[in-house]
Amino acid sequence: MARAWRLLAGLAVLLAAGPAAAEPVPFADVHLHFNWDHEELIQPAEAVRRLRAENVVLGVVSGVPAERALKLRRAGGDWIIPLFSPYIHFRGRTDWFTDPRVVEQARAGLASGAYFGIGEVHFIAGVGPRWDNEVFQGLLDLARKFEVPVLIHTESSSHEYFEPVCKGNPGIRFQWAHAGARLGPDEVGALMAACPNVWTEFSARDPGRYGKFADPDGHLDPAWVALLKRFPDRFMTGSDPVWPPGSLYRWDVADSGWDRLGQFLDYHRAWLDRLPPDLAGKIRLENAVDFYGFVLETRAGNLRVD
Repeated sequence: MARAWRLLAGLAVLLAAGPAAAEPVPFADVHLHFNWDHEELIQPAEAVRRLRAENVVLGVVSGVPAERALKLRRAGGDWIIPLFSPYIHFRGRTDWFTDPRVVEQARAGLASGAYFGIGEVHFIAGVGPRWDNEVFQGLLDLARKFEVPVLIHTESSSHEYFEPVCKGNPGIRFQWAHAGARLGPDEVGALMAACPNVWTEFSARDPGRYGKFADPDGHLDPAWVALLKRFPDRFMTGSDPVWPPGSLYRWDVADSGWDRLGQFLDYHRAWLDRLPPDLAGKIRLENAVDFYGFVLETRAGNLRVD
């Protein structure tokens, strides 16, 4: 784990010193994907080059199949943090919750030290799977055992859909994707108040996808600004390089999301630049360093859990 500590030390220097004049402000991208249909268009080394060009200094990635995420870490180094995706084959998103191999492979991956969390895991209200699904519950058991976070994607009309899970698992740290997808600040705030173990991120809240957040010039609704100030240490963001929207269930067209990485990050930079600098710095980078630094620290003695 010595390299992990060097990573965090390097990020601490960046936080203290700030960016060089010609570079974008350092950014943590906590929602990356490197899937089978990404690799048809871009190789790991080129994906890493694009992240570095955007001054992404901490990247969190999941892959479909799961091991695709490890390719990005091998190409980039310790600043790339892979999560274990339950989508263990190229169509795994459609059947992961019926496949007991998911839990077995997740256990092996976490025990090996190769992965630092679980996700992304999608739940859609009225579609499923159910929260009491045996495979999902098995993944939660592993998150507790290995002390790793779970990146969870929920789509519903209310925060109350997710609330029983985060309340019922207070020992698990959840990264809540896309600020609940289509939810507004009132719903997001209610969930975060009810569940102090939830960190919320804003990937894919751009106009081309979930929207209802910042306008193209970076102006935020005052209610969002108030919420960010209410929970300044529990918001993060990222790109979610998946494109075109709605392509997740397709198999015949490659995913071109990495071609839009800069566009997605520039959208976030626009609204972050309108916040007080200390708050913007937390959301842009510091909170992610704290969140995933915690994972690196707690995993140091837990790589041989049976």
